Amino acid sequence: MPGRWRAGNLAGVTDGAAVDPAASGERLWLDDRSWVDVTRGWLGGADSLYEEMRTGLPWRQGTMWRYERTVTAPRLSAWIPRGGPVPFPALLDAYRTLRRTYGVDFDGFGLSMYRDGNDAVALHRDREMRWLDDTIIAILTLGARRPFLVKSRHLAPGRRLLADPLDRGGQDLAPASGDLIVLGGRAQADWLHGVPRVPGHVSGRISVQWRWTSRTGQPERGPGYGAARHFSR
Repeated sequence: MPGRWRAGNLAGVTDGAAVDPAASGERLWLDDRSWVDVTRGWLGGADSLYEEMRTGLPWRQGTMWRYERTVTAPRLSAWIPRGGPVPFPALLDAYRTLRRTYGVDFDGFGLSMYRDGNDAVALHRDREMRWLDDTIIAILTLGARRPFLVKSRHLAPGRRLLADPLDRGGQDLAPASGDLIVLGGRAQADWLHGVPRVPGHVSGRISVQWRWTSRTGQPERGPGYGAARHFSR
């Protein structure tokens, strides 16, 4: 679906939120096999849905294994399995719209809450999907605008570290409440994405993620983002 498109009609408005049929998206090509679709204002009434989800879900704070010790994840998470009850009708309508738009059967609803500017997720690839040659990951933002960085995982000439502060590569898509970002093609194989910390007072943000992989190509080897890592001393 290169270029621009319309979101499509939804029957009715629920939760005070609904996909805006007039919203149009733009495809940005990261390289010749990786792309990102950005639709500003895709979900109308997103702030009301944010408030309902903020108080109406069993949020938990998980843990991750980092540098041979367990650390607390700097954000909250929740999960709604595919086929399970979705307590927010507008969210279910959004899921159905995405399935029609992209023609794939996404998995369940991954949910992350960034309570303030200290909550974040480092640059990473969704390696847990394993088959990364052809994937689609849709990310809906509710609440405060936060940076959303997309950066090549391949080092630029003369650079040794992906986190090198002198490397100005990559781009910030900066989604606001109701904006939709969809990463596709080889974006999980060749590109990184993350939500960095920001200074000062920042209100809360919730992201809703839906994932699909064609399960084609060579599967990833090695640990995923949250798996334990052991280093020699």
